[in-house]
Amino acid sequence: MWNRNLSEASLKGENKMNSLSPIIYVLIIGGIAGYFIGYLIKKVSNFALIIGIFVFLLMYMVYTKAVNLDLDELGATVTRFTDALAPLGLTALASSAPFVGSFVVGLVLGLKKAS
Repeated sequence: MWNRNLSEASLKGENKMNSLSPIIYVLIIGGIAGYFIGYLIKKVSNFALIIGIFVFLLMYMVYTKAVNLDLDELGATVTRFTDALAPLGLTALASSAPFVGSFVVGLVLGLKKAS
């Protein structure tokens, strides 16, 4: 009788663990991904001045007609790209709130760690 109750209790606990396993994996992956993205953003942001100078020089060369860049076509391409990705991002955000939460926590930790 005692062994039967013990085995039933262990099965109930095992079922709880099986139902939590996917959530735990999502939280771990989101946290790790957020940490590395935050760390990368912090390290790359050191090059923001160089990137800004490059963009300024490119825009100046477009203005002086040294470089032929069709800004209307560039804007249309960016718009098509964002229109194609927007539904995917919203669906992913709505369906994985635990991932997004752990990603944000990891992102903040990564930004703090990289300083």
